Amino acid sequence: MNFKEYRKKIATKSLTKYVLVLKNRETLEDKLSITLTPLNLILLLSGIFVLFAFIILFLFTRTPLREYAYRSQNETFYKNEFLKMNNLKDSLMLKIENIEKERQNLLNILSGNDSIYQNVPLTDTANVSLDFEADKISEDEAKFREEYEKTSQNLAEISPFELKTFFPPLKGFITDTFNTETNHFAIDIASAKNTAIKSIGNGTVIATDWTPENGNIIIIQHSDNVISVYKHSSAILKKSGSYVSAGEPIALVGTTGELSSGYHLHFEMWKNGTPVNPKDFIIF
Repeated sequence: MNFKEYRKKIATKSLTKYVLVLKNRETLEDKLSITLTPLNLILLLSGIFVLFAFIILFLFTRTPLREYAYRSQNETFYKNEFLKMNNLKDSLMLKIENIEKERQNLLNILSGNDSIYQNVPLTDTANVSLDFEADKISEDEAKFREEYEKTSQNLAEISPFELKTFFPPLKGFITDTFNTETNHFAIDIASAKNTAIKSIGNGTVIATDWTPENGNIIIIQHSDNVISVYKHSSAILKKSGSYVSAGEPIALVGTTGELSSGYHLHFEMWKNGTPVNPKDFIIF
């Protein structure tokens, strides 16, 4: 038998029809009859197999059974996610501690206490000996010194804050001045939208915030327990903890907050927890 005859024989057998009959066992009555060929049977079984494989694949990819199928991979995934969440938790806790530290620092300044950032070493005068013999001076010199002390102010009594000058935060028109009678402890300076607001001196940003009344706020701590406050800005350019130099842009002019009626800067200066008039220290 050659190949052609063998192939023809196989084709003939695959197309041979068979009848599958289901009978009633007691009456032998035909209940169901199905005509099949070997080829149809193969196709039917193949279809059932494919359907079964699809169902299994669906169960192990789209249902909770996938947890059991990919258990080792899931354990690695969840372990990595746990480590990420743990690191994020540590980062958030650190930020919360920094915010609490800045809040406490601001409360100290507003209460007139020393800043927690100001760690200036003080001279230990406990062991300084004051036992010395004063130089002998002439009678004329003694008289001159006495008259000078009565008519002149000793420069050593002038605080560094009184001698300090600050950089103007913004060039514009002053629309409202410092007035203790109206509880307006600031100067309002009108200017164009998004004009750069600058730091009045070297310092550290101790707070950046937003409130419904004042909008965007940035607060900077300077030396000698001086803080400057800038309100109603459209954007804050610095983050808490950043060091800024005098004249460095820190925010942009805006009109954020319910208390703002136009594009301007609400600028405050505080010394030892007490508001001071900025015009006494800045030439606007």
